[in-house]
This record gives sequence, C-alpha cells and structure tokens, in this order.
Amino acid sequence: MIEMIYQIQKDYRTAIDTLSKQITALTKEVSTLKNATLRPDTPTPIHFPLPVTAPKRTAAPDSRPVALPTAAPHKSWATVARKGRKEKTTMAARAANAPARSTTNNRPQLKKGLTARECRLVVKREGGPLPTTPLDLREDINLAPAATYVQSISLRGNTVTLTTIESIKASSLNSKVGTFLHLMPGTVSVHLDTPRSHVLVHGIPTSKSLAAIASTLTTFNTGLSLTSQPRWLTTDDGMAGKAATTVLISITGPRASNYVGKCLATFSSTYRTEPRLRFNSHIQCSKCRGYGHHSNRCTNPTSCRWCASPHPTANHTCPTATCRIRGRPCSHTVLRCVNCQGPHDAHTAQCPSHPKVAQDEKPEGEEEEMTT
Repeated sequence: MIEMIYQIQKDYRTAIDTLSKQITALTKEVSTLKNATLRPDTPTPIHFPLPVTAPKRTAAPDSRPVALPTAAPHKSWATVARKGRKEKTTMAARAANAPARSTTNNRPQLKKGLTARECRLVVKREGGPLPTTPLDLREDINLAPAATYVQSISLRGNTVTLTTIESIKASSLNSKVGTFLHLMPGTVSVHLDTPRSHVLVHGIPTSKSLAAIASTLTTFNTGLSLTSQPRWLTTDDGMAGKAATTVLISITGPRASNYVGKCLATFSSTYRTEPRLRFNSHIQCSKCRGYGHHSNRCTNPTSCRWCASPHPTANHTCPTATCRIRGRPCSHTVLRCVNCQGPHDAHTAQCPSHPKVAQDEKPEGEEEEMTT
C-alpha cells in the first residue's frame, strides 16, 4: 500500500516538472515576441517637412507624439429620446408662431335657400268664386306693390295660396297685403303657411256669434292667429237649449303651442282648451285594444295585444322561466285576442270583431269629431 502511494506521488511530481518546463518555454517565447513587435498603442512619430524659406533647424526633431482624433461616444437611448421630445416641442412652437394661412382661396359656402312653407301665403275667404283667373290675379297683385312678388297662385275652394319667387319670403308679401287684398273679396284671414293646431275651446256662450268669438280671441290673446273662422263643434239641433258649448278653432304662428291645453281669455273670462282628437269607427285604442275611440279618452281596463292579460303590451313576458323575451311574443306565447277570444293578436285585420264598412256607415276616411 505504501509503495502504491509512493508511485502515485512520483507520477505527480514528474507531470508537474514537465508542465513547469513548458510554462518557462512559453514565457520566453512571449517575451521575444514583445521585444520584436512595436506596441500598437505607441504613436509613430510623424516628421513634417519644413517650409522652404524657413532657416534650417539644428535642434533635434520633436519627438512628442501627435494626438490622433478620437471617435465620438455612442449616444444612449435616453439621449435620443430627449432629443426627439425637444425636436417635437420646437416644431409645435414653430407651428404656433407661424402666421395663419389666408382663407381667401377657400371655396365659399352655398347659401341655403328658402323652404316651400316660407314662400307661401294663405288667404281664407268666403262667398262665391273669384271674379278673375289665377293668372290675371297674379298680374294684378304684382302691379299693386309695383314689384314682382308672386310666382304662382293656386285655388282650392275658398282658399287662395300665393307662392312667392324663390328669393322673397312670404312675410315680405304679407307686409304688402293691404295693397292687393281688395282684389280678393270676401277675405276672412291672411296667414303664413305655418303648421296649424286644431284646438277645442270649452264653455263658449252660444249667444255669441262666430265673428265676435274670432275677434275677441285674437284681440285679448297676444300672438294668437286664426287660420279660419271658428265653428261650433255640435250641430244647431245639439245646441238647442244649451247656454254654452264647445268651439273648434284652427290656430297658427310661433306662439300657437302656448295656447294648446291652456286657457284663452275672451268675453271677460277664461276658457279651457284641449287639442282636437281625430278618430273614426276603425281607429283602434292602444290601451284596451277596442275600436271607435281614442286612447286618451279610454276608460276601459288595459289589455295586452298578445295575450289579452290586464297589463300593458310593453310589459308582456314569456310564461316560461328560461325565456327572457319581453314586450313581444316568443315561441312559447299562446296568442289570444281580447275582442273575440280567438287564437290571434288583437291587431289582426281578419278578427271577427274588426269593424266592417257597411253601406249605411260613413266611409273609412271620414272623421268623427269628439264632443265633450
């Protein structure tokens, strides 16, 4: 065992001596190479030629090394980002300080023309037909104010519609109405073609004439303009024995909406108004799904269009717990009509309860006025 350890130690010493010799040889070779080759960081002296006129120098040449130009350091990303922000700021400042471009070369905007309503003046009259033709009436009206205002005239019953040329408003012609109104005898009212509202005035004394009612309404209600003569809502037989009843008026103007549903002053008192409701026997109520009356005057219980249940149609829901459809029928809905109890919705035209136009009834397009 001792001999084996001794032999291993001997082998290690031999290997170490061999490596030491190799290291010594390599060190000598490196030293030789260093002494034979010029170091790369040592600058080579450069001798510049002297000027011809300069005296000859006897001193030894300058052996100081010449400084070579060094490369610029690389820019970091932070430096580049700061420079970009600075350039953007500079460009924004230049744009703000730059003079505004002239807009003289911009395309001019086209002027919006007048609407058809703004060019129409409506004249309401009573009596027989006009003694002249529309063409002659237009010529006479244009001669009255010594200027051309009217482009065309249309007649419909006792209503005369004057249409001005496209560059003149009907309000300008309305200001000259006094110069040509005598050409249309029986004139009751003159107004611009503005939207009209039909209003019911309740409680008007039956002893007053319609002309007196129209005069007092326009006199004591500022901004109220009547488009036609007022008329009683009921017939003469229905007015018999009544001290007061309802009058139907047609109003227009920018303040017409202020008098709908409000009170009007006339005959030293105020009278309640409400908008006129239009319906006939074929109008279907949106509340109870019945026929012949308006939903605003309906006193019947609410019914659903789809299932005839006592709830609004918008609240209709599916009877199953998994379906989320609301306000309309789904595949699980069992349709049921509230009028005939049939398997269809209440708006079906083939419903047996749908009113039919009989020979002794009024035509479908004719209106039935509501009395209150």
